[in-house]
Amino acid sequence: MIFDQISNLQRYIPSLSALQTVQDILEGGKLPTMEYGSYKTANPNVRYNLFTYKTATPENLTFEIHEKEVDVQILLSGFETMVIADTSTLKETTEYDDSKDASFAKGDQLITYHATPSTFALFFPGEGHACNLTDGHSTDVVKVVFKILV
Repeated sequence: MIFDQISNLQRYIPSLSALQTVQDILEGGKLPTMEYGSYKTANPNVRYNLFTYKTATPENLTFEIHEKEVDVQILLSGFETMVIADTSTLKETTEYDDSKDASFAKGDQLITYHATPSTFALFFPGEGHACNLTDGHSTDVVKVVFKILV
């Protein structure tokens, strides 16, 4: 996992070249005016989802885990908490769904990250993460999640 300022995203392109597509889309400036939905890019290994929601406090924290794709999560507005799992404690609760590249598990919390529109979170396959969580109080969020096939 990587957490950093969006202004530093280009530093990671040499390690994960598909981040250039992410950088280009962000610099294009169109995201704030686009309709919510799923989008493909010219790069066959990169797609993204643009959506909105109200952050919530879960009754039971569940972690999402991907096997094939890297998540690059960026808030366009609002703020939230993301919780990262201690992978050694994860116990699967929902079997892996290949069409969604996701399984779900319970486990212990390792790190809490406070996301804002000036930051990004990058989750690699196998890294359990729980997002969309309140950070002090519930708020409306607009988020883009890039999916990079690795």
